[in-house]
Amino acid sequence: RGLRLWLALHLHGVAAFRDALDEKLDLAVHAWQSLRTMPGLEVYEPPELSIASFRCARPGADPAAENRATEALVNGVNARGNALLSTTRIGEHVVARIAVLSAFTTSGIVAQALADIRAEAEALAAGPGDRACATTCA
Repeated sequence: RGLRLWLALHLHGVAAFRDALDEKLDLAVHAWQSLRTMPGLEVYEPPELSIASFRCARPGADPAAENRATEALVNGVNARGNALLSTTRIGEHVVARIAVLSAFTTSGIVAQALADIRAEAEALAAGPGDRACATTCA
């Protein structure tokens, strides 16, 4: 592993790696800013690294319903096959995460992921049954 890293640094220089990292950090901030404009989503602090965190939320809503809505949103986005979101727990809340980690991630891929998130949030707000979160994601 060390040889591969040394060779890449030797061939491309540290500046290339620094530029690539800056690009991913910028994409994470862009994702965070876009998520903040989506109704029904609570977006956590600006990313310090390359992960933007958010959840379905509505003032006064049942936390269990918000958690189900967040999990449904993540499952819906992942089922579309354009992006792979993950979840974690912060206190009693299920939190979704979009992580810009791969060297192959482009602004187009992030834009598609954000479009999928928006579409799933809208579908959850309008949809029937367990996917509905009209009180949490509207």
